[in-house]
Amino acid sequence: MLITRLIYPLSLRARVSYRLDKLYKNLNPNNVPTIFGNNVKMDLLETDFGHRRIIMNGFYELSLSREISKFAQSGGVFFDVGANYGYYSCMWASINANNKVFAFEASPKNIDPIKNNISKNNLDNQVVINQLAMGKEKGKLQFNLATEDNQSGWGGITIDHNTESVEVDVDTLDNYTAQNGIDQIDVLKIDTEGADTWVLYGAKRLLEQKKIKHIHFEVNLPRMKLLNISPDEAPKFLNSVGYTVQKVSDSDYYAFPN
Repeated sequence: MLITRLIYPLSLRARVSYRLDKLYKNLNPNNVPTIFGNNVKMDLLETDFGHRRIIMNGFYELSLSREISKFAQSGGVFFDVGANYGYYSCMWASINANNKVFAFEASPKNIDPIKNNISKNNLDNQVVINQLAMGKEKGKLQFNLATEDNQSGWGGITIDHNTESVEVDVDTLDNYTAQNGIDQIDVLKIDTEGADTWVLYGAKRLLEQKKIKHIHFEVNLPRMKLLNISPDEAPKFLNSVGYTVQKVSDSDYYAFPN
């Protein structure tokens, strides 16, 4: 067992492991146990920054992990937009056998890994994996893979065409839920490297009808600038459709209906 796994409290573990990271040249990325899921083990990418946090700590994004696991105990429908290798999807599904997950991942590099992690934890009946980007309108966009060298989640939607981009399908949350008969989203988690605001725009009907109970989203200022999205655009939009927005950290936000 890694020595970092023995450190408590977990907040201290996160800080210490970050400082010790460079000392660990070789980490085993296979069958990594997580502490917030119910007996969840994941196959990860050793060179990925976020995955190394899971390997060394058993978790990623401590405060968000605590929130998602708390909501998962009550049960319901979880939308994981920017699902990566399935850390939050596995957590939500494993905690309550009645929970349902709709996972969305745009990067073609991550589809087989998330399918593997869902299957190896016997969660196929609870998790629907969609190779889709979610956005403000249905169609196609360019997805930049140039920033994904040795990383799994640094690619993102781009408005520029280049040799490192691939075309991906885009849908909206309003359209997807309507077509699949989904009346309510209990928790919506968005992590799309700058395009979170567009995902929210694509859920205007759901938001106006207060069909989304809890929203966790991020701001990535450099990537948002490339997409011509202003830093305060998402909070202002959510306020306009009747949601209270709380800033959790420099980059993380939580919103809920007024």
